[in-house]
Amino acid sequence: MISKIYINFHLTNQNMYRRVILPTDGSDLAMEGVIEGMKLAASLDVPATAIYVVEMGDIRISGKVKDSLRKTAERALEQVEEMAEDMEVELESKIMKGAPYEEICDYSQEDDVIYISSHGMSGFRELFLGSTTNRILQHADCTVSVVKGTPGKVD
Repeated sequence: MISKIYINFHLTNQNMYRRVILPTDGSDLAMEGVIEGMKLAASLDVPATAIYVVEMGDIRISGKVKDSLRKTAERALEQVEEMAEDMEVELESKIMKGAPYEEICDYSQEDDVIYISSHGMSGFRELFLGSTTNRILQHADCTVSVVKGTPGKVD
């Protein structure tokens, strides 16, 4: 009987998520999703991965522009890294190249959860959901939590 109680206790205390994925484009709106995802990672004591995707398309760009894009990505990820340190969350940061929704969906696994703001740098260009958020909802194989982005509001 003791082993049965131990097994039930052990199974009910396992995390349902292995990792929290935090996409960011560096905007205040995107940080709202990052903040909520970081809170979840801290409360579940699971690692997080911050992802910044540089979308270059098929155009050729100069070395100076590439450097500028890389620096922008690094600044955005530094914000997330500082937050993770303050909240004592283990964090991996990644800069990827490609279509943001494709890279984020390809990187995620079934036992991850993606925390993303309803809107990012493009703001409210899309009527109800940002285009990247909408595509992630359609294509991700894991749980996706959409945090309502409110312009001008970041804790």
